Amino acid sequence: MGERESAWLDFIQCHGTIYSKLQQASKTDAKSRYWFGTKLAERKSDKLLQYLHHARNAAEHTIIKSSSQADFSISGRVGEWGDSSQSLTIQYDHLGRPYGAAQGMKDVQVHEREVMLNAARDSGVDYPPPSEHLGEPVAEHTARAVAALALKYAEAMLKEADVL
Repeated sequence: MGERESAWLDFIQCHGTIYSKLQQASKTDAKSRYWFGTKLAERKSDKLLQYLHHARNAAEHTIIKSSSQADFSISGRVGEWGDSSQSLTIQYDHLGRPYGAAQGMKDVQVHEREVMLNAARDSGVDYPPPSEHLGEPVAEHTARAVAALALKYAEAMLKEADVL
C-alpha cells in the first residue's frame, strides 16, 4: 500500500471519528440529539457520506480494499444501453504522460498517481464510489476529490455543532 492510499484510509477513519465524537457529545441534550439524528439521516441518504461510512467499515473490518493506487488509471462511463462499440486507446504525450482517446465512452479521464475509489463492501453489500453529494454530481472517483468535499462538509457540520 502506498503513502497516498494509507493517507486516504487515515482520512476515512478520522471522518468516522467525527461522527462518533458528535454522537457522544449529543447524548446529554435533547436539541443536540435531534440535530445529530438529522446528520445521521443525511449520512444514510447522501451518496458521498454513505460511501465514506461504509468505506471506513470495510477498511476496519474486512481485507477487501475500497481504494487502489497506481502510476496511472483510467475512469469513464460506457455509452448508452445497447451501445456495444466501446474502445479505449492509451497514448502518450511528448513527455511520456498517458492520456486516453475513447470511442463510445464518456467522461474519460486519465489519472496520474491518484488513489482511485472502488466499491466498498460492507456486510456483504457493495457501495459504489459516490456519484453525487448534496445534490451535486461528483466528477471524480479519486480520494483527493472526495476527501476535499468530505472535509468541507465536516467543517460545516462542526460549525453547526459549535453553536448548539
